[in-house]
Amino acid sequence: MKDIMNWFNPLGKSSSFLPDDLMDMGKMNDFVQQSIQEAMMPKEQQKPKHSNGDYKVMELMKEVVVIIPVPLDVDVEGIRLSVGSGKLFVSGIWVERMEIALPAQTSRRNGYAQYQDGAIEVRLQKKSSDEKEIFLHY
Repeated sequence: MKDIMNWFNPLGKSSSFLPDDLMDMGKMNDFVQQSIQEAMMPKEQQKPKHSNGDYKVMELMKEVVVIIPVPLDVDVEGIRLSVGSGKLFVSGIWVERMEIALPAQTSRRNGYAQYQDGAIEVRLQKKSSDEKEIFLHY
């Protein structure tokens, strides 16, 4: 094991590209054992690779864009999207229905979603403001 450590770190601990946690042989052994156990676990018991926080939300001038990565083992036809109350609701990707808070009020009618290259891109038009300028006469 020391030969491996010297190969990873030939100049000493201060110049290593490995984190300090992995430079400790006991911690490295624990990490390797845990990795082997996770790899040998049945697929049903493994933790999902994608968590609920992998999405991106961007606010543009006239629309809100949400990009959601979709794992390869998810059937795209089973994904359901809906919008309301300032949130985007997504089901069919994760175990439970996900609520994504939107940074602006969006129109429920003018939404567009597209699946491409392993991700869903949702574009929602912002609600047009009913604000009207009042001119001051003098």
